[in-house]
Amino acid sequence: MADGYSGPVRILDSNGILLTVGFADLSAVEEYSTWGGWLKVLDGTGVAGKALRVGLVVPDGATATAQLDPDSVEEEYAVSEVFGIGPAPF
Repeated sequence: MADGYSGPVRILDSNGILLTVGFADLSAVEEYSTWGGWLKVLDGTGVAGKALRVGLVVPDGATATAQLDPDSVEEEYAVSEVFGIGPAPF
């Protein structure tokens, strides 16, 4: 597993349909042998403020499953904590 990824991501629903795009800061969580981090999307999108299980797609990477937990709103961005489920996309 690489150390992490920081950059643009596509967020997919369970059927693979694009919900929105955002910016993720993801890293390995070695003590739990998993990965996680933070996701920023525009406030008001379908993902903003919702606890969802989604697919995250990084450029040139695989689709990874993650749980989003809404955290805060910073100006026009909604921030969610990301908990990785299965292999990391980086």
